[in-house]
Amino acid sequence: MTEKSLSILVLACGGNVSHGILKALSLSALSCRVVGADIAPMKPGLYTVDRACISPWAHEPDFMLWLLETCASEEIDAVLCGAEPVVKVLAEYQDEIREKTGAACVVSDLKSLMIGDDKLDCCRWLDAQGFTCPAYAASEDRHGLDRLVEAHGYPLVAKPRIGGSATGHYLLQNETDLTYIAHKQDYVIQQYIGNPEEEYTIGCFCDRSGQLAGSIAFRRGLQDGGSVYVEVGAYPEVREEAERIVARLKPRGPCNVQLRMHEGKPMCFEINVRFSGTTPVRARFGFNEVEAALRHFVLGEEISLPTITQGVMVRYWNEMYVDPQAYAQLKEHGRLPSPAEFQVDIEDYGMRR
Repeated sequence: MTEKSLSILVLACGGNVSHGILKALSLSALSCRVVGADIAPMKPGLYTVDRACISPWAHEPDFMLWLLETCASEEIDAVLCGAEPVVKVLAEYQDEIREKTGAACVVSDLKSLMIGDDKLDCCRWLDAQGFTCPAYAASEDRHGLDRLVEAHGYPLVAKPRIGGSATGHYLLQNETDLTYIAHKQDYVIQQYIGNPEEEYTIGCFCDRSGQLAGSIAFRRGLQDGGSVYVEVGAYPEVREEAERIVARLKPRGPCNVQLRMHEGKPMCFEINVRFSGTTPVRARFGFNEVEAALRHFVLGEEISLPTITQGVMVRYWNEMYVDPQAYAQLKEHGRLPSPAEFQVDIEDYGMRR
């Protein structure tokens, strides 16, 4: 019996997470026709898909109309994305999208998503559930900040409540730094825990009822908020803590838990209830959560994800050279019906011959 070919819409396909989703799709055993969309023609993922189009920003009033029309006209089976603002919209309107177009949005419920999306609420949730997490305070809570300094001293870590990729992060070294950040709205300040050499990211995948179906653990090194080095391992302490957290949260689909070892124990400092920047790395090692999501949430299959404990990845910057005519067509008309008709060259530096 021939397996059904799926039509997949990948939104924000030029962003690092959605670009990783495209890589994971290319590594899957599923037959997929991929429609890629992003807000501007310079996004690299647009030139690697079967059909490309320019989309509105997720916060614009016409985004939902565009999305519904695109899902209907392209006969989309599933919508995938890794960009937080888009994922939030998909979570909020997933039932309407499914009802009106038949497309399944691979995204968790809005409640679970928002616990991870807001870093202050994430700390509060971890605290309330009895999990160890860094001591914290809101930037607007001056008394809370004073207590944080009194109990833990400097350095402290300051982050926007909403956002990713370490954008807007600060390492606070003294009172002057703290006073500066205290005047910013919607920041969370956390106790500095552990050290960068003992930071881990645990990819967990849950079924439609929120039950954990598999996990994979990376020790990682960061640059500008992204993982540039990972080493797969068993790491039982951090894996078990991440699985306990996910079992309590009960998200649907992919969930990424970030921890550090602190004073000999794993401590969670952030949760991403979505696909994450290491999605293609996990897929390369055989833990393909994108394929698992399509098989489970679209095709109705049971989830089967292997246990992986070995592997090393290092990342580097690369270049893509696109046909100027393809770029011009996307810019002018907002659509590129067949990107494969145009030449694309990707720098192959590092390939062993």
